[in-house]
Amino acid sequence: MEIATIWIIVAFVVILLEIVAIWHIIGSDRRAERKMLWVVFVVYAPFPGLLFWAWRGPRAVKGRAVLEEK
Repeated sequence: MEIATIWIIVAFVVILLEIVAIWHIIGSDRRAERKMLWVVFVVYAPFPGLLFWAWRGPRAVKGRAVLEEK
């Protein structure tokens, strides 16, 4: 496989992951300002943005909220 093909596949996977992350961010129950900051971070810094969102994103916040309610 050529290097160009590998880069195209990597770019396609990153774009798909960004779309999924943005979809989850927009669908969350957080304030609009927080959602917009996450979207900007994920779009303008794709690799660190996706990693940070996966680590500290909406799922982590919801998990903490559920634990605090019990």
